[in-house]
Amino acid sequence: MYTPWLAKEGHFQQERVEEKKSRVDNKGVTFKKQSVAQQPKQQQLMPAVTGLIPYGKLVIARNMDDLRVELEFRGVAPADVPDAITKRKELLKAFETQRLIAAGVSAAVAEAKKEFMMQSAAPFKLTAD
Repeated sequence: MYTPWLAKEGHFQQERVEEKKSRVDNKGVTFKKQSVAQQPKQQQLMPAVTGLIPYGKLVIARNMDDLRVELEFRGVAPADVPDAITKRKELLKAFETQRLIAAGVSAAVAEAKKEFMMQSAAPFKLTAD
């Protein structure tokens, strides 16, 4: 039961608002620390930006000749180029891993790469236009 004569001190709305304003003014210059989810993260560049070509985007319809040109540029004899696109990708991945290891990248990191640096003049069209 509410009785006006037993009301607490500072119960008027204007007093409470003034107190909140002064508290905000005093604490307003200090910022709350960001949580882990809000911390800025290092952004990864997409392969198209860096000039790398992902193995997964290579398909028979567009890239069989491109893979042949790339493998021949890397030293594979034309007669030794595999017929299947999967074998061509595996061979190219092996050459790219060797190139990265020679450049100073660790073997585990080089084998984990899912894209390669194009070295020949093959167009490697990745989208159907």
